[in-house]
Amino acid sequence: MKKLNSQKSYGVIQGYLTRLRLNLRAKDIFSKLNFWRSRYLLAISWKSSKFILGTMTFILAIASATVYYSGTASAAYLVVNGKKVGIVSNVDKGQQMVNDILTKRGQSTGQVAKTHDLLEYETVRVKKGELIGVMSADSKLQNILTSYIEGYALEISGTRVAILPTQDDVQTLLKAYQDFYTKPSENNKVITAEYSESIASKPVETQPDQIKQLDQTLKELLDGKRTTTEYTAQDNDSWWLIARKNDMKMKDVLAGNPGMTEDSKIQSGQKINIVTVSPYLMLMSKGVFTSTETIAYDVVTTTDTTLDIGHTVVKEQGSDGEKTVTYSYLQKNDQTISQQVVEEKVTKQPVTQVVSKGPGLTAVSMARAASRGNNSAGIAWPLRGSINSPFGYRWGSLHTGIDIAGGIGSSYSAAASGKVIAAGWGGGYGNMILIDHGNGVKTRYAHSSKLLVSVGQFVEQGQNIGLVGSTGHSTGPHLHFEVILNGSTVNPSRYLP
Repeated sequence: MKKLNSQKSYGVIQGYLTRLRLNLRAKDIFSKLNFWRSRYLLAISWKSSKFILGTMTFILAIASATVYYSGTASAAYLVVNGKKVGIVSNVDKGQQMVNDILTKRGQSTGQVAKTHDLLEYETVRVKKGELIGVMSADSKLQNILTSYIEGYALEISGTRVAILPTQDDVQTLLKAYQDFYTKPSENNKVITAEYSESIASKPVETQPDQIKQLDQTLKELLDGKRTTTEYTAQDNDSWWLIARKNDMKMKDVLAGNPGMTEDSKIQSGQKINIVTVSPYLMLMSKGVFTSTETIAYDVVTTTDTTLDIGHTVVKEQGSDGEKTVTYSYLQKNDQTISQQVVEEKVTKQPVTQVVSKGPGLTAVSMARAASRGNNSAGIAWPLRGSINSPFGYRWGSLHTGIDIAGGIGSSYSAAASGKVIAAGWGGGYGNMILIDHGNGVKTRYAHSSKLLVSVGQFVEQGQNIGLVGSTGHSTGPHLHFEVILNGSTVNPSRYLP
């Protein structure tokens, strides 16, 4: 009977535990109870004090476990480099928090930032109210977590110029810089293009604000390196003269001195900013360029004594022709170093203009007047404008002509009638025209943006022969004009009306 009663008491306890739906830990305790029952329960009367005390202790343990697990929750400590940052609900939540921070930090570069920090998690059970601290863990993590972005540093001649997101961006940048200056096209076949400087790209770890985008870096390379020095103005200095002394254009000198214009007065001793720009990269390129050019028509002049002196009448109107010219060239960035005609093909023949003119000064009389320094030599102004630089010595060398101010693209004309004996690139003269007027008199026109005549062509006084430019050794747009008498340059101002 005692066995039956003992079996019945045990069944009551087992049913109670089942209704409580204990977790694994309670089940473990229950398993131990089975072990206790199997060895001791049958040997002890359920009415004994030992049985009653054991049963009560067991019930209290089960109740305590139930209260503990119902009032707590599983969580994890987020540990960064051995330091507890805060509590997160679970490991996945903590990892998501880290990923969100790294994603946001790299967003501006299109990457996910990375970290070298050691991230660990310690699983614990905490009071449910403590999980509110998850938010504080996020803010603490923002301050503690370190991060970096992977990029590629562009180095030119050993100096870091920029950091780009990828190696492909570096290559794209260099190709864009090359295409900007070489301008490859159907008419311009680039044969070789090489940088003078050593170029390297290296993987680096950096912060997102140090990463530059492709278009921004290209603009900086094209703008060049800016260096500012200070110039002390001297007596009688002008903005134009300061530009000349520093081998610059006047507009560039003014740009380095905000608020100043070419009409601003300069005081002796005044400090002037000289802002110079040098390229980061020097690209040497060779290629073949084909262009369509105008063949200026010839003018045949006959003397008609029935006409007034200097008066002309066009008998037959001329028209320009066209030709296709292929050049081989050597170029440094956007500056042409040398250029040579490879092939020339006439596609449209010019029509000669026939002009009758009244009697006037001959080349002989002009030469005689020039030899006497007489301004009645018959030489006309090729371009109307102020003289920026006169004939004579400056900075230890002879300026062999006069510089007449003019805007790029403005046309200039032949100072006198004659034959074009040179038309093309003339080194420091840039695009240049040389006209022979006979009897030892020649005139030269330099720094042109475009030439409108060709070698062998006869031109009339006043006929447009070219456009003002700034090619060759020039600090700004102007026409360099020379008068050459028996092989020696003379002051053109002495012969101009």
